[in-house]
Amino acid sequence: MPADSFYFTILRDPATMAESSFSYYRSVSSAFKKAPNFKAFISHPSFYYRDGERSNHYARNLLWFDLGFNPNAQYTVSLARAGTRAVEGTFNLVLLAEYFDESMILLKEELCWDLDDVVTFKLNIRGSSSQLESEDVKKLRAWNALDWYLYEYFNRTFWEKVERFGKEKMDIEVMRLRERRQQLAELCLEDLEPVGAEHIKEEAIKPFQFGQEKILGWAVRKDLQPYIRSRCVQMVTPELQYKDLLEARQFPAGSQNGTEPVVTPARAAGR
Repeated sequence: MPADSFYFTILRDPATMAESSFSYYRSVSSAFKKAPNFKAFISHPSFYYRDGERSNHYARNLLWFDLGFNPNAQYTVSLARAGTRAVEGTFNLVLLAEYFDESMILLKEELCWDLDDVVTFKLNIRGSSSQLESEDVKKLRAWNALDWYLYEYFNRTFWEKVERFGKEKMDIEVMRLRERRQQLAELCLEDLEPVGAEHIKEEAIKPFQFGQEKILGWAVRKDLQPYIRSRCVQMVTPELQYKDLLEARQFPAGSQNGTEPVVTPARAAGR
C-alpha cells in the first residue's frame, strides 16, 4: 500500500460479540459445540474450551485474533498494553460497533467525505438475539480479558476524539445522518424493516444463511430508475456478494497474471 494509506478498524464489546459468535459459529467451534447452551458456556468456558481445537478462535478473544495476535496468550497488563500500542500504531482510526453512526461521522471527517458516503443500512441482522444479564456480561468480559482491555482503551480514545470534534456538532451530524438514512430507506426499500431471505427474490442481495438464527436482509423496490436502483442495490448487498464484486474488479479475468477471483466464505462478525 502507498505510504500515506489510511487504515481503520472497528471493535465490538466482547460480551455481545461472544453472544453473536455462539449463535453463528456453534456448528464449527468445538468449544461451542460441547456446551449444551450459551448459558452453560458462560458459566464454565474453560471446561469446554481447548486451545488448538477446531475453530476455537471464535470462542475466545476474537478481536485479538482478528488483529493478528495470539488469542490464547496468558493475560497480563503488560501484554495487553503492548497489543494496544501495536493497534494504535497501525490504525489511524479505531471505531466502535456500538456507536456506529458516531463512528461514521468521525470516518467522514478524517477522509473528507460527504454525508452520502457514509449512509448505510444495517446488514447481517439476526432474526432474534438473547439479552445478556449483567453477570453474564462480566463473565464474558473476564473470559475475553485481552479483548476487553483493548475495547476499554479504544472506547476512551473514541470519546476523546468525539470531544475534540465537538459533542454538539456530533449530535447534529448524527441527526443529519439518520435523517438521510430514513430518506434513502423510503426511496429504496420495499419495507422499512429488514425481512427474511425467503422474501428477497434477487440472489445478488439475498443474505447467506448460516448458524442458528435467520439472517435478515432488505428487498429493493423494482419501480426505480436504473441508476437509482443500482445505488440502492449496492447499499443492501451482503458482504459475501460484495466481496465477489471487489475481487472481480481487483483480479479481472484475463489480467496479466491470469488470476481468477477466488470465492471463499467470509466471517461476518457483525451479526
